Amino acid sequence: MNVQANQTSEVQEKTVIQDGVHCPGKAPWPARVSKLTSLSILPVVLLGIYILAQSSLLRLGIWLFLFAIFAYPLRYLVCARCPYYGQSCSTLMGRTVPRLFKKQEGQSMKLGLWLDVVFTSLLFVFPLPDAWRMGGLLLTLAWISVFAVMFALITGVACSACPFTFCPIGRAGRAVWGAS
Repeated sequence: MNVQANQTSEVQEKTVIQDGVHCPGKAPWPARVSKLTSLSILPVVLLGIYILAQSSLLRLGIWLFLFAIFAYPLRYLVCARCPYYGQSCSTLMGRTVPRLFKKQEGQSMKLGLWLDVVFTSLLFVFPLPDAWRMGGLLLTLAWISVFAVMFALITGVACSACPFTFCPIGRAGRAVWGAS
């Protein structure tokens, strides 16, 4: 009986519960994953800025404002509440967020993850008409492609190892890649 209680205690020390899901205590992503997924965001930002700067400075300002909300306040709702706060995670934010926010121990990440979906969708859709108007099919396909590559990388190498089964992007990624 004592051995079983000891084994249960060891398992509890090695796992963390986040929004009802048992997660390993150590982040499941190697450091190279965060570099790769973070790099995939760069072409999205650069091409978005290019498209909208050619179209309208007002539209560029709106898009940059949406991106700033995604990059800062939403990191508070997701990353500052993450059990892997301060560790290498699926993006560089795991190591960056401790410089921005104190850890929000025991707080739910669900709202932040759903808002990530909303803002990612807005960031994708907003430049589409401008891409079509400016460059027709070629620029529109380029815009769709950089987003598709980012989604594929994030879901393929990050979501496939992520224990957060409640994450909507993770669910979509696991469905696309056939991961459990």
